[in-house]
Amino acid sequence: MPFSNTQLEISSLPSASTLVYKELNKDYLTASLIATLFTWIIIGVVAGIGLQMGQTDEEFNEIVGAYTQFIIIGLCALAVLSLLVTYFGFFKKGYAVREKDISYKTGLWWKSKTLIPFNRIQHCEVKQGPFERLFGLSSLRAFTAGGSASDLSINGLRQDEANHLKQYIITKTSADEEE
Repeated sequence: MPFSNTQLEISSLPSASTLVYKELNKDYLTASLIATLFTWIIIGVVAGIGLQMGQTDEEFNEIVGAYTQFIIIGLCALAVLSLLVTYFGFFKKGYAVREKDISYKTGLWWKSKTLIPFNRIQHCEVKQGPFERLFGLSSLRAFTAGGSASDLSINGLRQDEANHLKQYIITKTSADEEE
């Protein structure tokens, strides 16, 4: 068979922008908000202890004491912003499975769409940490030969859904190897 490398018209290529992405489980939103809130509570307690301990030091009190209110307001503003980004960012995440690939989108401000053909996936795993287990959630990770930058991780899936996707991906990668 003679070698052929015909140029394709860009407009005739299939478009990934027409994909209908499935939303992540709503429990993942709750878990993410609780984790973010818990993180900011720890930061607030540590900052409060630091400010309280610093009040006994005259030099510290002279420098930081005047800015204590601004520090507290700044930390509260960052906490609220962080919770808002977590909340609204959740609705920008989703995944889609097609016949030959899987796609994941994310990003509130910096948007990202990752599309991985099944024939490039070398290994697939379902992960569940203690916090995810509390909410009945799992994460699906698909590893490729391209290194960690080309791997795919979908958080916020129900345990059975993650296992079902993993099995489907393994079946597809096995079928592609046989062809």
